[in-house]
Amino acid sequence: MLVALDELHAFPGHPFKVMRDAAMEELVQSVRANGVLSRIIVRPRRAGGYEIIAGHRRTEAARLAGLTAIPAEVRRDLDDDAAVIAMIETNLKQRPRLLPSERALAYRMMRDALAHQGVSAEGGRHTREEIADKYGESPRQVARFIRLTALNRPLLELVDRGKLQMGAAVEISYLDTETQCWIMDNFEATGEAPAIAQAREMRRVYGEGALTQEVFTEIMLREERGKTGGEKDFIRRMREEYFPNMTTGDVMEKLRELAETWQRRQNLNL
Repeated sequence: MLVALDELHAFPGHPFKVMRDAAMEELVQSVRANGVLSRIIVRPRRAGGYEIIAGHRRTEAARLAGLTAIPAEVRRDLDDDAAVIAMIETNLKQRPRLLPSERALAYRMMRDALAHQGVSAEGGRHTREEIADKYGESPRQVARFIRLTALNRPLLELVDRGKLQMGAAVEISYLDTETQCWIMDNFEATGEAPAIAQAREMRRVYGEGALTQEVFTEIMLREERGKTGGEKDFIRRMREEYFPNMTTGDVMEKLRELAETWQRRQNLNL
């Protein structure tokens, strides 16, 4: 059936960004030439109209192309948790490139919906395993992405921009709002975000109740110590040859991320 665009509403808390980029412009041109070829998925809203489950980008492209209605499949069989799961699953399958913030918010919403359906055990272990199995992640990596949702919005955007490495961001997520603001203020002043070793030290000192702004500044100025000569030489070569614009701590985190990506692809091929 056709649904009027002015009857459509974004899914509450939709974690995936709809950007006006080159890909959107291509989609708009395709819609103008051929119409919307694949139906969006919606469900009725209690307040009237329809809630988009899958098809936010197609809906925006239809608006930009000047259409007034769009073909849609209306699902009347979905409660709130089932709708969240359907929304996340369809978007993760259709969007191969996701920002860390999008994946983080999506996994958290999926975890909460699965927990409401009774999937979780103590600590949410089963929900993490369920998500990991669906998307070729390790349960640990799923938990790390979900931790990112404890970051304030400016820091989460730094992760999206590649200015704050994920390992460091996970450690920072355990800090309170004020301390996270110190980190953002420091970045705006110096262009430097904590490397993973610095972030771990901040978390440790914070847990002891001793992280003042003076201690924070000292940690940011402190160089990493304690690596063996072989480790230092290997990391130095990696940095010089492949990551010249990264700090040593960020190089270590990038190597870990590349290893986890490789492992994830291996799991998908099993």
